[in-house]
Amino acid sequence: MAKGNVVMITGVGRGLGRALAEAFLHGGDNVVGIARDDECFEELSRMKKDGDFLGCVADVTEYERIESAVSDAKERYGRVDVLFNNAAIYPRVNFLAESAEDWARVIEVNLNGVANCCKAVLPVMIEAGWGRIFNIGSFADLSPIQDSAAYSASKGAVRALTKAIAMDLQKVNADVEVHEWIPGHLNTRMSGFSGSDPVIAASWGVRLASMPMGRKKNCIFVNDKEWLPPKRLKQRLKERIFFWRTFD
Repeated sequence: MAKGNVVMITGVGRGLGRALAEAFLHGGDNVVGIARDDECFEELSRMKKDGDFLGCVADVTEYERIESAVSDAKERYGRVDVLFNNAAIYPRVNFLAESAEDWARVIEVNLNGVANCCKAVLPVMIEAGWGRIFNIGSFADLSPIQDSAAYSASKGAVRALTKAIAMDLQKVNADVEVHEWIPGHLNTRMSGFSGSDPVIAASWGVRLASMPMGRKKNCIFVNDKEWLPPKRLKQRLKERIFFWRTFD
């Protein structure tokens, strides 16, 4: 049985996924890195300290390959403690010019890929009695920019999926949680190499992975803090009415 945390990360080839893998390896954890090719695996393996690195070549859209990666992780370490669903694509193309095939590919990677990884890893976490899933999210669905229709739609769907999985986990007798994590605009190829250093974001991810969540099965985190959506007027009025009645 592995001593450090067993952390599975998708999209470790570059960007945030690579930074997360390096951060957990430097901290002595065991990292299961998933990428579509093994180009980065040798270098990541050399970064391990007290932990270990297991590289798995898989496309998140192929459930059988993800299921196999989870099986390999369980065989090697006995469990999977944390999953970061990081793999995503962001083609900048106008909706009117985007082919049906290109649209479907974004949804397949950004949404179905997240569902595949959650579906494959949750039984292992439930069996172990503990687990944390962080689905990388965005506010792109709340204020889309030009040429982002597929990406914005996929990220809005990831938020809904994350909340729905959390609701289903309420029936499970295990300390397993699923959260959305929005690390913000990062200096990666996806953002045109502008924004914050992904190394900083990776340090937030390490912090979140070990943070006690209390009884919450689902949170939205921005950077390394919980984000609470602004309350609508109706909600605020209800709270005030309840407060006044309490002191009648």
